[in-house]
Amino acid sequence: MNALIKKSLCTMLAAMTALPLFYVPVSSKVSAANDAVINVTAPKQVIRGFGGMTHSGWIGDLTASERETAFGNGPNQLGFSVLRIPIDENRNNWLREVETAKKAIEHGAIVFASPWNPPTDMTELVTLGTTSGGGSTYEAESLTTLTGAVAGSSFTGYTGSGYVSFQNASGSAVQWNTILIGSTGTKNIKIRYSLPSGTSNLDVYVNGTLALSNIPFEATGSGNTWKDKSIQVPMVNGTSTLKLVTTGTGGPNIDNINVTAYTQITQAKRLKYDKYEAYAQYLNEFDTFMKNNGVNLYAISVQNEPDYAHDWTWWSPEEMLRFMKENAGSINNRVIAPESFSYVKNMSDPILNDPQALANMDILGAHTYGTQYSDFPYPLFEQKGAGKELWMTEVYYPNSETNSADRWPEALGVAEHMYNAMVEGNFQTYVWWYIRRNYGPIKEDGTISKRGYSMAHYSKFVRPGDVRVDATKNPANGVYVSAYKGANNKIVIVAINKNTSSVNQRFTVQNGTASAVSSWVTDSTRNLAAGSALQMSGNGFSADLPAQSVTTFVVQP
Repeated sequence: MNALIKKSLCTMLAAMTALPLFYVPVSSKVSAANDAVINVTAPKQVIRGFGGMTHSGWIGDLTASERETAFGNGPNQLGFSVLRIPIDENRNNWLREVETAKKAIEHGAIVFASPWNPPTDMTELVTLGTTSGGGSTYEAESLTTLTGAVAGSSFTGYTGSGYVSFQNASGSAVQWNTILIGSTGTKNIKIRYSLPSGTSNLDVYVNGTLALSNIPFEATGSGNTWKDKSIQVPMVNGTSTLKLVTTGTGGPNIDNINVTAYTQITQAKRLKYDKYEAYAQYLNEFDTFMKNNGVNLYAISVQNEPDYAHDWTWWSPEEMLRFMKENAGSINNRVIAPESFSYVKNMSDPILNDPQALANMDILGAHTYGTQYSDFPYPLFEQKGAGKELWMTEVYYPNSETNSADRWPEALGVAEHMYNAMVEGNFQTYVWWYIRRNYGPIKEDGTISKRGYSMAHYSKFVRPGDVRVDATKNPANGVYVSAYKGANNKIVIVAINKNTSSVNQRFTVQNGTASAVSSWVTDSTRNLAAGSALQMSGNGFSADLPAQSVTTFVVQP
């Protein structure tokens, strides 16, 4: 993100992701309807760690004391185990990120780096069109009118229940009848299709009027190989129709269309097409520089937020795919891509769908500004990302308002956001934006904020290499539970109670042993305070979760 501006759009969207912070129970204390069952033999993802970013060029470096607060794991320390640093476009500025990175590594953290811009001699200014958000997807085989076309499912790789095949060289059509448009203007229509060979041309009609003629669709290589074709058409507020019609050359198989807003940006910066390999070597130079100065980077990103680059360098999905296929393989470290600002899947889908690009990506990185919890799961990554890691590499939540870091229960939302990233998103890291900021985990006076303590319920106890295990996610209204298995079969349970009254919750360890349990709680008046002793009963325990609180339990085998 930018050092000077807030992402107002993303802040608005982020508000949509949060469930209401308040519940109104009947009594002052309730008992949970269900046990929270922790199944230690049902592993999920390996956790790499939790942390944040420093950017010395924009807000100055952390002080020596703040480094200890961030990466130490003693009293009044956060236990962060991930640091993100920028790759400055000016090589003369690289040294200023070294000291904090060295201290983080000294404490056992991993460090990765993201660039905002290539060196100026590698970039050019262009006018480009860009889409915003994930848009709305409409399947071709559902709620459409077919003329000389049929729904099919013999090919693989489609979404929904199938796709549509045109039967005639001319005059065959598929029409979507209920495309909802929120505002009048140019829209981007991304058409997902497959075509074994040749080129087919289609006409495009909007609300019965010809909008585009003879749009070419190039061969994808087989009916099982799907690609995207983007077009731009004007559409008006309300419900619209869109029709694709064959014009004499037959047509591709149509899987779905995705409709998003489309704008043109003048003076947009992009990497010159003949500088891709030089850029890869520039990233290698940074990696070597850091190594020579005592910092062994864990990974390097291709670009920070390529799809929200109003103040840095834009990359289209096609440009990112080309770089990943042709150039990323020459980077001498693990490669992170694409770091979309809002986990927009059209930035990463092409990489996952291309074997060569996928082979050159080690970590799928994403930011979750404005990403709704329902969009945290990524089925395509689960399908094709074997051997790859999935990282959440930047966010602040729920806002960046001045001096908001200690607001409660607003800061409890950070713990819930982390829960969703781990449980619904299966992310392996959770990385905050600025570590020190008046809305961050460390405030400008160097002390830990309420948002920081919410993060510490994960970062201090769930350590790199621990594995998330299956747990009853929502055992009671307003209660959210995640669990992790660590060294020596230790179990860490993080439980969030968003209710305005306490909840008595039973926790049961399944397929494992539990002999003792300790707890720490943060609520409106306490910050990671040690809880009272809890009695084991059978292979579990019961605990009161205070109103609007987050509690971490450490269960010894």
